[in-house]
Amino acid sequence: MSAALKNLIRFHHTLICLITISVCWLSLPTRNLKAQSPDARAVAFAVQQQLVKAIEKAEHSVVAISKIKTRKQQFQSRIPAPFGLDPNQDLNLSHDPQDLNFIPSEFGSGVIIPDPTNQQRVLVLTNFHLTQGGPITGQKKVPEYRLYVHTEDRRGFYATLLAADPRSDLAVLVPAGRVAADASRPLKPVQYGNTESVRKGQFVIALGNPYAIARDGSPSASWGIVSNFHRYPVPIFKNFLNQELSKKETIHHFGTLLQVDTHLDLGTSGGALLDLDGNLIGVTTSLAALEGYEKSAGYAIPIDPDTRRIIDSLANGLEPEYGFLGITPDTIDRNEANRNLAGAVNLTESSYVQTGGVKQHSPAEQAGLRTGDLILSINGKPLRNELDLMREVGKAGAGTEAKLQILRGKNPRELTLTVKLGKWPVADDEGIVQTRYRHPLWRGLRVDYPTARAKYTFSPFTYPPAVVVTHVAPDSPAQQAGLTEGTFIRLVNDQPVQTPDAFYQEAQRASTSPVTLQLLDDRKVVLPNSKQ
Repeated sequence: MSAALKNLIRFHHTLICLITISVCWLSLPTRNLKAQSPDARAVAFAVQQQLVKAIEKAEHSVVAISKIKTRKQQFQSRIPAPFGLDPNQDLNLSHDPQDLNFIPSEFGSGVIIPDPTNQQRVLVLTNFHLTQGGPITGQKKVPEYRLYVHTEDRRGFYATLLAADPRSDLAVLVPAGRVAADASRPLKPVQYGNTESVRKGQFVIALGNPYAIARDGSPSASWGIVSNFHRYPVPIFKNFLNQELSKKETIHHFGTLLQVDTHLDLGTSGGALLDLDGNLIGVTTSLAALEGYEKSAGYAIPIDPDTRRIIDSLANGLEPEYGFLGITPDTIDRNEANRNLAGAVNLTESSYVQTGGVKQHSPAEQAGLRTGDLILSINGKPLRNELDLMREVGKAGAGTEAKLQILRGKNPRELTLTVKLGKWPVADDEGIVQTRYRHPLWRGLRVDYPTARAKYTFSPFTYPPAVVVTHVAPDSPAQQAGLTEGTFIRLVNDQPVQTPDAFYQEAQRASTSPVTLQLLDDRKVVLPNSKQ
């Protein structure tokens, strides 16, 4: 049975259910109802009309994306082609992405989003896994793939990566060249919805490019309901402090995804999940199904304030940063939690998060967190297990303040601790695409949080009271002074620095004079002004 036929049958089944519910409602005693109650047909048509309006409002903002092999990649197909066609075979198919006979190597969807920088650029939000190997904005290196964006008005353009982040599985594209004024006018950005009001059972609409059939630019639509929140659709890896961080681990392993009961077939990754007002509340993804199993559910990345923070970073060409606390969290059941508190309080939840260990110099230690503390909530959000904590800390972002509600001691006191979060270590920075940096090069070096990259950390894990050098420019004062990537700097002119902001603040105070850097091993290095 074809996917289109399945969708049609499913729509009719849902419509029949709606009509049945309406008829049952209308059959209730009428003494409390107005004289002119709507009939079942009117209710069904009202629902239908709302779906049509929502789709018409948003479909101009949804695009199809073709991933096209460059010549050197012609014989290295990564996934089966749609409909059993092999792009490597000589089928006399068109090489023009605008030709409907064109078959892309890989395919997916995207959403035109508002420009947070107010530059009125055309920005396309999509999934990271769809864009891997694509061209990067400003780089002349021949990429593995080209990316072509098909717009709803049957136009299109080649695109480049402005920024991409494997941990959120999100990427932002921009046109590879200037888009003509007449072509850019129809490219209206989508409107963001209010994800805080999303409820289980709420109707949602998905727009995307299933099986590359939307490569004419017109997105295909399906609809269903929100099935659940905070889903864990993939195996969970252990946390970083246990030294088992996987290169494939993402923030979604800790339970961020919406589960939706709607068709999300191959090619719908990067598509739009809409509410009934046609506003964007999620980015659909087909990557989340367990490998080797029939996909029984659809998933979407919710566009909540934390995801908006990530998207805004990508739209600025920056690497999104994730928060880091610096503890080993444990999940304990209610009985163990009550025993640890000597029965002084009656805890009622099934499980709790306990601090198993606090790393020296970490944000947690500086905030006053201790081993054995029971962490009840973060920023007002209750915690039931360590994955909840890791998710909320990660989403909060590096450098942000988080409030922890804790219980401490045998005669427990409820305390509120404010912690300024560090940066979650990146296991594999090869996938991260950034075309800008938060700080410029200073005398030929760039620094970051001490945990910015897993490759710079120690085993067993420690949290250095320092910043780490992530880049040294050739022939710069930093290189001439012997600084190398991975060097830790703990003092600038005798002032302690543990964050990039603190480092650059101290460095700029001596903008024209030599600066003395003290390294983690207590060696001192003097950096002259680059103009001297």
